[in-house]
Amino acid sequence: MFILILIQFTNYFAAERVLEMKKAISIVLILAMLLMIPFEASAQEASSDTGFVDLPEMTTQTTEIRTRKKVDGLRMYVDEENPLFMIRNCPIWGGPQTGEAFASYAIKTYYALPEDIRNFAVIYIDEGTTDMTPARQLEFWDELLTVTDAANVPIVCQSECFCTNKTRDPFTQEELSAVFKKHPSLIGFVQVELSTNGVTDEKLAYDEVTEDNGVNNNILARLKSCIKACAENGGLFIWQDMEYIYWKKLNYVNHILKDRELYDLLKSNTENIIIMDKHNGHGRHFASQANILGCWLDDVCGNWGVNLENFLWYEEGFIEYDNIGVKPNKPDPITTVKYPPALFGIDMIADMVGGATVYAIEGTFSRGGLYHFVDGEVVLTPTFYNVLYPFYQMALNGSVPSKEQVKEKIKVAYKMTLPYSYPLSGNDAHILQGLYCDTFSFIEEKIDTTPYFDCTKDWVPSTGRYYIIPILPIYSNPEEVLPESKILNDFSYFFNLLFISPIKERFFNKYYEETYSGDGVLFDINDYIYIFNSNENKTIDSEQTVSYTLPESGKKLDATFVAHTYAVIKESKDKIDIDLCNLRLDTDSVCAGLEGEDQFMRAYAAGGKMNNPRDFRTSVITLSGFDSQPSTLIGTGSNGAKGRAVWDEETKTLTLTVISNGEVRITIEQ
Repeated sequence: MFILILIQFTNYFAAERVLEMKKAISIVLILAMLLMIPFEASAQEASSDTGFVDLPEMTTQTTEIRTRKKVDGLRMYVDEENPLFMIRNCPIWGGPQTGEAFASYAIKTYYALPEDIRNFAVIYIDEGTTDMTPARQLEFWDELLTVTDAANVPIVCQSECFCTNKTRDPFTQEELSAVFKKHPSLIGFVQVELSTNGVTDEKLAYDEVTEDNGVNNNILARLKSCIKACAENGGLFIWQDMEYIYWKKLNYVNHILKDRELYDLLKSNTENIIIMDKHNGHGRHFASQANILGCWLDDVCGNWGVNLENFLWYEEGFIEYDNIGVKPNKPDPITTVKYPPALFGIDMIADMVGGATVYAIEGTFSRGGLYHFVDGEVVLTPTFYNVLYPFYQMALNGSVPSKEQVKEKIKVAYKMTLPYSYPLSGNDAHILQGLYCDTFSFIEEKIDTTPYFDCTKDWVPSTGRYYIIPILPIYSNPEEVLPESKILNDFSYFFNLLFISPIKERFFNKYYEETYSGDGVLFDINDYIYIFNSNENKTIDSEQTVSYTLPESGKKLDATFVAHTYAVIKESKDKIDIDLCNLRLDTDSVCAGLEGEDQFMRAYAAGGKMNNPRDFRTSVITLSGFDSQPSTLIGTGSNGAKGRAVWDEETKTLTLTVISNGEVRITIEQ
């Protein structure tokens, strides 16, 4: 391995050592030529002005091909060692809207996935559910699943979404069960965005099916019948939702779980249940995550996950970088394309560290830019290869912590005592505000003097110090769920901590020690270290720093990142692996109406739309505490990344500087 250092970072040795090393380098070069013929050598010539070198193009490498664990009675088993990757089907708009056509798209999509993740993936079919009658929907599923049965492609089908419970009759348990019994490729059903329609005690919306102008019990009934059908047939029931009920100030997931029958039904079928943190809506993202994490800890669901979405950009009212934007849901929806792909990675980190095992992505432009049909074939994009695929591989390689590991990280939790808990009546759970989300303004929330109240426009945690603070379901027993944690309830929180950030911080700081310094975000769990910049759309003067002592070696790590940058660090014996990503896209022509989806995505799938000079940013990682100069330094990158490495012999410090817009991988060996 000693010769590999010559391949990358050509100025690795500091200038003052070059002369004394000339002879040694010459000898190594001769050995390299003898031992590695042909020797595809060297990095490009370094600039005499900057010392930066062009990093060799990163190659896609599959990991070990694993088989998913099978459990009797379940169509697909999911846990931290057997994660689930939900790939949304992407039909060709304007093409035939038939089950057979959708099946052909699904099969092509499934087999376009790298082989090492394919056994852990399902294709998610969601088109058709908003406008089909129940009879036609059943026919559509039968047409589709008959084809996927023969191709052995696993499918999950969306049975309810934000509007179906108001526009069509429900499916019966018997109807859904019959689909399972006929089709082995059907893994489960998905219900999404129920929070937009209520199950509330206020008159928010008129229900066309039930003619109900109050509590929408229709939603509850549909939930229960689908859960029973899934449980009866070993299928997965997947519920994707967010905290977003128009202007109603409730924590939706916990609110709906005040229905004791539903709560007990979920708990009794926990291995079949997945609840997912859906990343759209506005203003309640931290509460959604806290609620769903609490459900998982209480075994209301056997697994929880994240549905990444660039819709979030539009729904928060963002338009351009460094602009607070407009009122939520008011810009042109095309602005979703401004969402930087690197933010998908940051969003995934924020849930993966909490034990999330299920990962999906959606959005505009080929389902969040994940892939595109080019001349009838599926082409995976840099969003897939630079952002998502590394996380999928990490999940298969042990990055997801177990429930016990997550519980060890949780020092404080909240147990909602009353369905209408006052401290939780805001646009985000007040208990989280001022800790890792924006501070609370009582006047703005209650009077709504501005359109930007509470945590609107904020969804990336501002610190990793407090980990994720769960909010437990109302019927949970916190002493059983989190026996080692401090449990706050409505009354203790209201009388001691409500709204007063300095008091709240002092309280939580007693339970969560400071493990790193700096204004960036760091999580360390299950031997993986995650660092990221917390800015959503601020890019000017967005620099953040992190200082941390690596637990394995005791080396000191200092990182400086600007907006839309993250790194995953894995330390093992005498080795440090760094995966850095900061991918943004040049979408100005799309937002200006000069370029359509197909044109843009064809270019992007071919590697374009990533070369705007303004999107190349500098990241700096410094490591100190070496006993001697590392023997090997390997760096590769995508999209023309450049790197510079400087070794300081006196301080035994290695400084890595990267200029990139994409993914860069670095390996350091002692």
